[in-house]
Amino acid sequence: MTVLFFAHSGDKSDHSDWQMLAEHLQRVAELSRFCMADAVPSLPKLAELANAAGWLHDLGKYRPEFQQMIRGIRVQKEKTWHKQAGAAKAFDVKNAPVAFAIAGHHGGLPDATKLKDSVNGSSGRDVANAVWSVATADCPDVGHVSLSPIADKDDLANELLTRLVFSCLVDADWTDTAAHARSVEGRPEEPPALPLEAEQLLKRVLQFIEQRAAGCREPFVRAARAEVLAAALSTADEETGIFSLTVPTGGGKTLSALAFALKHAAKHGLRRVIYVAPYLSILDQNANVIREALGFERNASEVFEHHSLAEPVDLRADDSREAVTSDAENETRLMSATRRAENWDAPIVITTSVQFFESLFANKPGQCRKLHNIARSVILLDECQTLPPGLVAPTCGMLGQLVQRLGCSVVLCTATQPAFQHPAMPERLERVHEIARSELRLFERLRRVHVEWPKPDDPPLSWSDVTARMVRERAALCIVNTRRAARELFAELKQSSKAVFHLSTSMCPAHRLGVLADVKRRLEAGKKCYLVSTQLIEAGVDIDFPVVLRELAPLEAIIQAAGRCNREGRLNSPNGEPGGRVIVFRSVEGAIPKDGWYETGRALLTTLFLNQDAPPNIDDPTHIQRYFSQLYWTKGPEALDRKKIQALRRSFNFPEVAEAYRLINDDGVAVLVAEWAERKAEIEELLAEVKENPTRANYRRLAPFQINLRQHELAKLPVTAVEEVPGVPVWRGNYDAQLGFSPTIADDALII
Repeated sequence: MTVLFFAHSGDKSDHSDWQMLAEHLQRVAELSRFCMADAVPSLPKLAELANAAGWLHDLGKYRPEFQQMIRGIRVQKEKTWHKQAGAAKAFDVKNAPVAFAIAGHHGGLPDATKLKDSVNGSSGRDVANAVWSVATADCPDVGHVSLSPIADKDDLANELLTRLVFSCLVDADWTDTAAHARSVEGRPEEPPALPLEAEQLLKRVLQFIEQRAAGCREPFVRAARAEVLAAALSTADEETGIFSLTVPTGGGKTLSALAFALKHAAKHGLRRVIYVAPYLSILDQNANVIREALGFERNASEVFEHHSLAEPVDLRADDSREAVTSDAENETRLMSATRRAENWDAPIVITTSVQFFESLFANKPGQCRKLHNIARSVILLDECQTLPPGLVAPTCGMLGQLVQRLGCSVVLCTATQPAFQHPAMPERLERVHEIARSELRLFERLRRVHVEWPKPDDPPLSWSDVTARMVRERAALCIVNTRRAARELFAELKQSSKAVFHLSTSMCPAHRLGVLADVKRRLEAGKKCYLVSTQLIEAGVDIDFPVVLRELAPLEAIIQAAGRCNREGRLNSPNGEPGGRVIVFRSVEGAIPKDGWYETGRALLTTLFLNQDAPPNIDDPTHIQRYFSQLYWTKGPEALDRKKIQALRRSFNFPEVAEAYRLINDDGVAVLVAEWAERKAEIEELLAEVKENPTRANYRRLAPFQINLRQHELAKLPVTAVEEVPGVPVWRGNYDAQLGFSPTIADDALII
């Protein structure tokens, strides 16, 4: 009698909808090998590693207890564990990347100690030896798997290789399981991933830029943007590597970077373009511009936008448990509908710094599944100066590996280029090619503001003083350091004018976009307009005030604030003198955000420039480099890797690396604001759809109406005002038409 070995169960008693184990192993091996070969075709041996991981990943399913369990017979749970056996086979030949990948393909990459324990445990080596003859008889190709020790002594290289094998294995395993479920249910196959039609898209982008240039009123701005674009297109022919695009605000940086990426990808056969922005406020704006430039509609599958809002907690892949029951198949049906969210197989990906960087250092399957698709991409890092200094060293180390080992090109885009190339930094970026070269004199030619710096003996300003200065102008923007300061100044301004607006992360994205649209209309019409904002407006938001007031902050924040003033250069005199005014002030009531580096940067600006009675020139890149060089070494080089992430990587401690690498210490929870009167009916309709059909697609439709609350904020909320909808908390308390989320409890001074 022939014994049948199954990988996944079904509903039919004749087993016609069950998946054979040999078939699953073969498919996962093929898909893993293809993923790796496509990711790094220049290194065919890597495809062999991914192939081996695919054949061995479910070796333990040949143990009798697993086959009994899958047929509905009650057995001891621990005796059904199956990943440890394949990991033991790789471990015993000293092939750490394959061993780690197999051991982590359900619960996440372990540390070296836990890997060793699982291999030596009751489900590891002993099971592998016990089932080997049965497995090779049922699936002879398992016995032909080629595995050899890893000879490379570079621990960081092997750590990255482990992540890559893990990514390919997880993607292949989930893809095959989902494909089997679709086949059984008679659903159509998923369409293949779309290729990057770089040359065609470049033509669209260049045409879009040309049309936009025709609407630029200032010849000197139009000429500078044209030269930046020409430099980008010229540099795109260079070999893959690390590039910088250092362009003053309003110099056409985003579209020129996009044009560079497309031409560079076409030249070198790169697979996708990944645009990374630090804040949702920039993503909201630039995602629309990028889609429009590429000629795609909002929901076009060629452009995938991925960020943290609308990620229902209880519908994420359950990475923490041993997936041995038929529940795994139910989960993969949800995974299948949103595969792009996990493996980024779209030709254009638009995402946040949190999603991008934390995925590179993560250890959970859902986050790591995309890594092999990041290989051979052009990565545009917008506003790269926002990277927390405490993570500079491991981040630069990883970016260097993406370029050197995974064939990527990285573009550092900003007006305030940080000192990532500092010669004393152990993980510095090497051979960075500047696209907008110094001979273009962009900072000199695009001077649009005069900065008024506070003198050492100038008294701090109260909010009433700030209000008085603002209302003297037809229109003015004031950027403050905390949300509390924004609320207090807004309340003060309302006593003097009705044309007052507020922006902060207390407002959901749809609310913020609506306010920005109203403000832009008033500015274009020449009406009175006074806007109070936290620093969310600084990095890349396209808005143009004649006067900007900025509460004293780090130098990079002040330079970014200046980018919201006279952005189009319309106030400049005929001889080129800047016509915008930026007023930097110390405040009486304002507080400092709870961020040590923010305070360090502000203090450094004061000691390096302001107390020396020699204010910095924000149009001189050497001043910016001097500031960043001092900032990075104020606390010593070890502070650039404060949690010793690189050492953890070298010791293959994947869980601690993931825990240590956090761009935001407490990134909190996405909370739906249901009581926004202006859009309440729409929100309730979307919420009803989620309750009836809780798919990720429906959850993501809630994203424009969510805010991120940190854990300590969420804990303070009255239980009666929070509706617990599976996957997303719903705030049923006050949502102010101007201030947004407005609990009745006092909150601390918070950075955005």
